[in-house]
Amino acid sequence: MDLSLVSVWTLVPAYLLAFGLLTAVLWPALRAAIWRRGFAIGGLSGVIIGALLSWWLGSVENAADVTPSVVDRLWVIGASTGLGFVAVALIRGGWGRRVLAVIAAAVFILTAGLAINRDAGVFNTVRELLGMSQVQALSLQGIQPAKTPVSWDPALYESWQPPVGMPVRGRFGSIEIPGTISGFSVRPAIVYLPPAALVPGGPALPVVILMSGQGAGAAPSNVVQAGRIIETLDNLAAHNHGLAPIVVIPDQLGFSTKNPMCLDGRFGRSDTYLTADVPAWIRSHLPVQSASQAWVVGGFSQGGTCSIQLAASYPTLFRSFIDISGQLGPRLHSVDETINRAFDGNATAFDDAQPIAIMQRMAPYSDTSGFIGVGASDHRYGPAATQIAAAAREAGMKIQTLSVQASSHDWTTGSEGLARGLDWLMPRIGLAEK
Repeated sequence: MDLSLVSVWTLVPAYLLAFGLLTAVLWPALRAAIWRRGFAIGGLSGVIIGALLSWWLGSVENAADVTPSVVDRLWVIGASTGLGFVAVALIRGGWGRRVLAVIAAAVFILTAGLAINRDAGVFNTVRELLGMSQVQALSLQGIQPAKTPVSWDPALYESWQPPVGMPVRGRFGSIEIPGTISGFSVRPAIVYLPPAALVPGGPALPVVILMSGQGAGAAPSNVVQAGRIIETLDNLAAHNHGLAPIVVIPDQLGFSTKNPMCLDGRFGRSDTYLTADVPAWIRSHLPVQSASQAWVVGGFSQGGTCSIQLAASYPTLFRSFIDISGQLGPRLHSVDETINRAFDGNATAFDDAQPIAIMQRMAPYSDTSGFIGVGASDHRYGPAATQIAAAAREAGMKIQTLSVQASSHDWTTGSEGLARGLDWLMPRIGLAEK
């Protein structure tokens, strides 16, 4: 179950097996012209079908809600070409070659899937592929909320002295955060407690609410597994005397393929869940600072869209945000579908819910900062990041931007973007040297 799907020790043998099977399938072409002509036709047909399939699913149907990268398109075309050779072997070969061709077809598809998964950075292990979370339940035994509200401490890094015996790493796990006020039905959240929160008498800390993207398999655990956020947070703590923010990863979706768009509407009261239920639970269970300067919202993809929505709408709750690969605003597959299904055909209500419109209405923002990142090859959401950053600056926000090179709309961008965003955040919230 814990076999890596992205390690060279998995990928290289798969590639070598695929190459060996391809050579075996094509072997008759070295001896007979009729085979060479057949393979030429089959290979060319595979190239054409693969290119058309990649274009249709990726650019027309928008099947994955993102534009496929060049790497993804090439692997689809490569697999389709291999299947073209296989089709010829199935038609002209004997039973032995047909069995070989069937095995080769399965390996070609598997190899392409492994390569595309590695490029997208979605599933790191077989366990993740099967939807089996590695995140265990979190015990809050020994963790006490602040007895009285603790305001923001911008100089905590300078005053904090880590005690002897403080853990080297933080603790994390899943925990229920019910939709008491919103009535929103959710899956368990994930909470990370840095080393400084695990010692008796530890300080009240800033808090970051992070959100995953949306789509098949989307869940809070994506931020841990594909986003590698625990490694990022432990590294930050190791360089800053055990200090890092307390991080809460709630389920803003309710189900992986649902998209309530962090709004209160016909798909559920996701906005109220994130701005009322989750903060109330955090304050009553965890040692956090109370001031808005110490509260941050962030996320990747749909979670990034939610972060700018909430930061723009609730500056008295969140003074900082991290938007990695977010859209221009709450959106289903198209604007028309969003207006009709989510806003009951009311285009004005749709327009008013867009972050740029919210920022224009509520400007100026006196003390809101944001980190906006996107993959350099993300031609769909890249322009949205540029527009959001410009509108945020126009509204008075202080904005830092990031372009993740050689990456598109995938968890490679998500993991690096969140890591760089949290590193940018640390001195702003008083947890690192300025």
